[in-house]
Amino acid sequence: MKHWLQIAFALAIVANAAEKKPLPNQAGNDDIDLAGTVMLERPDVQQALGGDLGQGYVLVRIKVTPKADAGLRVSPDDFTLLSRKDGERSPALDPNQIGGKGALIVRPAAEQPGGDGTRTNGPIWGGVTVRSGSTKKAGGLGDGPEAKTDNTVEESPLLAILKQKMLPETETKKPVEGLLYFIMGGKLKPKDVSLIYKGPAGKLVMDFK
Repeated sequence: MKHWLQIAFALAIVANAAEKKPLPNQAGNDDIDLAGTVMLERPDVQQALGGDLGQGYVLVRIKVTPKADAGLRVSPDDFTLLSRKDGERSPALDPNQIGGKGALIVRPAAEQPGGDGTRTNGPIWGGVTVRSGSTKKAGGLGDGPEAKTDNTVEESPLLAILKQKMLPETETKKPVEGLLYFIMGGKLKPKDVSLIYKGPAGKLVMDFK
């Protein structure tokens, strides 16, 4: 009888661990729930926006559900997209960085260490803050890539749609949803990327399938 009780206890532990394993396209804790889908193919991005942004853009459709009674501040700045293939990172881009008058140009840096057990070989986009005509080091690592704008680029007709469909920056007690915009090189599948949330509700990582 004791032997069978030990087996039953072990099976219960395994089952409980399996239940707590994060599900693809979801992440959460006591303060927030996230649910999202990623669009990596250019035709999918084009269909979501009704127009073509060009090569290299990745969209995430995200739903944010606050769980705390006091509500939660939600912002696109809370999110970063990570490539599991080479460690490349992209923060969520502002629509003006994509379709505004003056396009964002980033000069890749040399190989640099990345967080979350990865090593970064591509550009590090984290911390890019650009104003028209400005130049600034990105990534906050000293030797990060140089980000600047090109004021010869005209405003895209998609700018209004990008603003309309993006995840709003707001203080809310209710679920909110919208699009997050990223730029990332290489041929990627959903399983190759993860969405990192780092905001008022802590830090979460969402994998995709």
